[in-house]
Amino acid sequence: MKEFINAIDIGSSLIRVVVGRVSEEGMEIVGVGAVPSKGVRGGVVVNIENVVQSIADAAREAELMSGVMVQDAYVNVSGKHLHGENSRGVVAITNRERVVTENDVYRVIEGAQYVRIPADQEILHVLAREFSVDDQTGIKDPIGMTGVRLEGEVHIVMAARTALTNLNKAISGAGIRMVDGIMSSLASAESCLSPGEKDLGTVVVDMGGGVCDIAIYLEGGLYYSSVIPLGGIHVTQDLSIGLKLPLEQAEIVKKSMGCARTNLVDPTDKVELPAVQGRPPRWVLLKDIAAIIEPRMTEIFEFIDEQLVRSGKKNALAGGVVLTGGAALLDGTVSLAEEVLGLNATVASPAQVGGFSDRVDSPEYATSVGLLRFAARIGDDGSSAPQTIEREGGLITRLKNWFQENL
Repeated sequence: MKEFINAIDIGSSLIRVVVGRVSEEGMEIVGVGAVPSKGVRGGVVVNIENVVQSIADAAREAELMSGVMVQDAYVNVSGKHLHGENSRGVVAITNRERVVTENDVYRVIEGAQYVRIPADQEILHVLAREFSVDDQTGIKDPIGMTGVRLEGEVHIVMAARTALTNLNKAISGAGIRMVDGIMSSLASAESCLSPGEKDLGTVVVDMGGGVCDIAIYLEGGLYYSSVIPLGGIHVTQDLSIGLKLPLEQAEIVKKSMGCARTNLVDPTDKVELPAVQGRPPRWVLLKDIAAIIEPRMTEIFEFIDEQLVRSGKKNALAGGVVLTGGAALLDGTVSLAEEVLGLNATVASPAQVGGFSDRVDSPEYATSVGLLRFAARIGDDGSSAPQTIEREGGLITRLKNWFQENL
C-alpha cells in the first residue's frame, strides 16, 4: 500500500483534491485543495479545458499543504447517466468434495454480470451483496461451505462511456493519472455510514451542487442506487431570479441567510442585500428568502422520495436517511427531509480521520474522504475497490481481502 493516496471530487460547485497518509494508526489528512468548479454541469464534465484548470488549481493547493505531488488519484463518478440494478448468478458446485471454492465464487459473480448493457454504457461497479448455498441464504462468505448449488446476488452500476472518457481526459489533462472511478454515493457511504447502519437499512443522500446521489443499504450491502438531476445550484438559481441578484451573491445569501423552512424563520427579521448594478442596497424579510428556497428543496426531497418508493424498500429503512454534501448544510434541511420522506434524518460528516481533520469535518467532504477510505483498502496491485468485483484479473485476491476485512 502506498503511504500517500489522493482523491479528486469533481463537483458542479467545487472541485476538491484531498491527500491522505495511510499508517497503522489509520487515515491522516495531510493536504486539501478546493476551487470553484468550471466546466461541470449535473456532475459530468461539459468543458474539458475548464475542468483541467480547476483540477490543476485544486491539486496545487493540496500539494502546497502536504508537500506531496499529486500524480495519481481516485476520482468520483456522478451524474444522471449512472444506472444501478440488481442481478443474480447461479452455478453448480462441481468439485468432488462439493465445497465452495474461490473459482466457484468467481463463476457466480461472472454469471451475474450477464445483463443487458446498452451500447453507450459500461460497467463501473459489480458489488457483491450476498450468497446462497443450497437452501442457506444470507451468506457473506461462502468459501469453504458444502453444497451443490451456489447463488450470488450483486448490484451492478453502469455509466455512460462518454462521461467516463471525458472525466478521464480532464484528469489526465491536469497531469494526473486516474487510478479508479468510484460512484459518489458509494464513496459518501464509505465515509459516513457505519456497518450497523448498512445492516439496519439506511439511505445515504449526497446533496451536491448539480445532483443528488442516492444509495440504499440493506443487510450490509448496496441494494439500490440512483441520481436525481437537482441540487444546491438550482436553489441558488431560484434565489438569483427571485431576489434579482447575480449568482455569486445569491450563493452567499443562500449560505449565510437561507433556511429550507419558512416556519423556522422569525417573520419580522430582515437582512440588507448589497447594492447591485447601481441599485441601492435594500432590505428583505428572511421569511421571503425562505419562501423561495423551501419549494425547491421540497421538490428535491419529493424526487428523492420517488426513488425510495421505486426501490420497493422504503419501509425497510429503519436507519432512516443520512444527508451529506454541501446542500445538506442549509438550515431546516433535516426538518424538511423528515416531513417529506417520513423518515428520521441526520446530517453526517466524515468520521475517524486524523491530521487536518478540521479541514474535512463537513458534509461537503464526505465523497472526498470516502474515496480515500476505498483507496486505503486496496492492495499494492492498484486493482479496483475491494467491494467492486471487476472482470479483469486479480478478482479472487480482492474477494478474499474483502471477505477478511469486512466480514
